[in-house]
Amino acid sequence: MKKEWQRPLEFDRPTWDMIRFNNIYTASRKDFRWRHCPNIEENTITASVYTVMSFDYADDVQSKDFPLTEEGLKEANEWIESKFREFVNENPMRYG
Repeated sequence: MKKEWQRPLEFDRPTWDMIRFNNIYTASRKDFRWRHCPNIEENTITASVYTVMSFDYADDVQSKDFPLTEEGLKEANEWIESKFREFVNENPMRYG
């Protein structure tokens, strides 16, 4: 039986209170990493996904901007979830 933390299609999501004051949020699940970077001046949240290395050194970063709102955060989380599912489907032996 898998333990609670071993469920492969779940990942941590930041809450609005965690990022609304320009706090960057990062997390990972095995080789898949994601990042929420709010920018108060531009009123956006840049959501990014990448693998293995840190954000500054990763060569496979994919990013998308969303409005800096609670709804924008929800959309960013949905986009990251879709990227995570793609990654899991492409790496079934790693996440099976």
